[in-house]
This record gives sequence, structure tokens and C-alpha cells, in this order.
Amino acid sequence: MDGMQTPEDGQLATGEGQLQPEDGQRVEVEGQAQDQQRVEVEEQAQDQQRVEGEEQAQPEDKGQLAEDELSSEDEDAGLDSAEDGVVEWTARMVEEAGGEVVYVHHPGRRDHTILALPVEFVDGVTPLIVSLHGYAGDSVYHSTYLPLHERVNAHGFALLLPNALPDGAGYPAWNPTDRCCDGGKAGEDDVAYLTELVAEATSSRNFGPVYVFGYSNGGFMAYHMACKALAGLRAVASLAGTSYLEDSSCDGAPPVSVLHIHGTVDNVILYGGDEIEPDPNSDGELAFYASAEDMVTRWSRRAGCDWPEQARPHAHLDLDQSVPGPETQVFRPESGCADGISIELWAGVDSGHGPSYGDTFMNALLDWLLSQT
Repeated sequence: MDGMQTPEDGQLATGEGQLQPEDGQRVEVEGQAQDQQRVEVEEQAQDQQRVEGEEQAQPEDKGQLAEDELSSEDEDAGLDSAEDGVVEWTARMVEEAGGEVVYVHHPGRRDHTILALPVEFVDGVTPLIVSLHGYAGDSVYHSTYLPLHERVNAHGFALLLPNALPDGAGYPAWNPTDRCCDGGKAGEDDVAYLTELVAEATSSRNFGPVYVFGYSNGGFMAYHMACKALAGLRAVASLAGTSYLEDSSCDGAPPVSVLHIHGTVDNVILYGGDEIEPDPNSDGELAFYASAEDMVTRWSRRAGCDWPEQARPHAHLDLDQSVPGPETQVFRPESGCADGISIELWAGVDSGHGPSYGDTFMNALLDWLLSQT
């Protein structure tokens, strides 16, 4: 597989890995659903509670993980970002791929983020992609699983690779909600952080369109940035991430192009959504996350077009190397969206939460994003 290795028997490293103290191996990052637990994307991770974003797999879950959920990011990276620094390792990866490294400083958090520039930068034209890792991940694992940094020169774009702060359980996580400032991960205003980070990047470079891509918890955050009208944003792409049933935080959001990519057998963030659990802050009202089709329907309406009730695929793509044949069905509205707006759903039939993607997927993703001008 391109950019990945097949995990050996008994060794699993899925999504964007996390070291486990019991066996010293990295295990699934975006999580395998634990017994009697549910994914919780708005609450702080606690013992006996749901983990924000995606559930954290435990070592005993290893034998239960399906092969199509696996991606051996840590094996490919061959490094320990916890020891030598995530930012430094990310910079090294970019440099080795031929990109120019710029350190973007955020004065509020006093941290640095890697901005990868192509060798041939065109003032006012070169687009900027903001790529957001998943729960418990970071820019190293994210870039190993989905190596956009290797394509900045070939496709002519700049790439910003932010890192989230840890949640209450100590795992990096984005806060894609309006809940803020009451402690724990919910106290982090990641909309402000990412908005200011992009502003810092654009203060020294004149970019063209801005795109946000996110995986899982990062996909939730990508949608939230669209809701909050990030300056210059032209399109968002979300892989295995969605948003909330309660959608008032997105009231008044301007239309943007949307690509929703989701495996139909994703057992971490369900393709069909999850509205079974009541919102603990309400009187029993259901408020969890929306389905893949709900998301494209919402953004189609914002663009003035209707998502078809009986959608038929326009194309079939062979993207997931662990699923035989062209498994991904491409859906879109027939017509009527605002000028320049595209809404697409890529439904990976029999794909899971961490599909085995290679060059074909990376090229298809970039071709779609960069066409949204």
C-alpha cells in the first residue's frame, strides 16, 4: 500500500496512534468502540464515560479490530514524536519531501505550527490547505497516514498542520462546539485558535483560496470552521467526521463547497449517525451527531440546492485498498447549487474508520479540493 504498511499479526496501529502503557505498542487512535461505551464528541473523556471525538481502544480490543480499520502510521513514521517533538518531526517530514518549512507562531498559546510551502509559490494564487488530525493524533501521525505534505510541490499548494491541545484525559483533541471556558477540553476555543493561526500564516504570505480538511475529530472541526465562516474559506473536506444533530451554532453560515467522505461500516463515527443518547444538558432531548447524508443535505440547502431523496451514484472510485473493486460511490445534487459550490458524498461501501488509502485517494482528494476555486 502507498504510504502504509500492513500490520503484522497481533500488532495494530490504527488511525493516528497512541502509546498504551501495558504493551508499549501503539494502538488504534481514532478508536475501536469499547464494550458498553459510545463515542462522545462534546464531552470530556473520563473513566466510565464517553471519549470526546472518538473512543480510545484498549489493548484487549486488539483482536476485535477489522483489518480495514487499520493504518500503521507509527510503523511508517519510524519515530517517536513524544520524545523529539511533534513540530520538529513534522518539519523534518516536510523538508524530506521537498517542501519549504515556515514556523507559524501563535502568541496566545505560545506554540508553533508547521506551514509547508511549495518551491514555486505564486503570490495571491497558491491555495492554503489546513489539515486537522483526529482524536489522540498529531501532525506527525496525521501526515504519515494522509501525506499531503508530499504533494505541495506537485499540486502547488501550501499546507498548515496544526496540533490540538490535550483534553481532560491527556489526548490531543479539537473542540468543535460552542461550549467554551468552563474547564477541561471544552474550555479551549479552537475556532479562535485556528482563525488566528490562519491569520498569522496569511500575514506573511498572500494565499489564494483556503480549504480545511479534517479526519474524524478533525472532520468535526472542519465543519465547525465552515459554520464560523473562516476568512477566505472556499471548501471543506471531512473524512470520517460529521457534526451535531443540534445545528444552531451553524445558523447563518455562508455556503461553501463540501466533500463528505465516510465508510459505510465505520463503527467509530457511524455512517448513519447516532441520535440515541440524550443530551445530558437537556431534559432528555436527543443531541448527538448527524449522519453522512444529513451533512450533505444541510450544506446543499445552504447552497440553495436540494439533496435528492433517492440519490444515485454518479461514479464509482477504487480508493480503499483493503476493499476489492471500486468501493466508493460518488453522490451529488443534480443541479441548482449556488455558482461555484459543489456538494459531494463519497460513500465507501464496506470501508471502516481508517480506510487503507494510497496515492489514488490522495490525488482524488486534492483534485476535488483544488478545483473549488
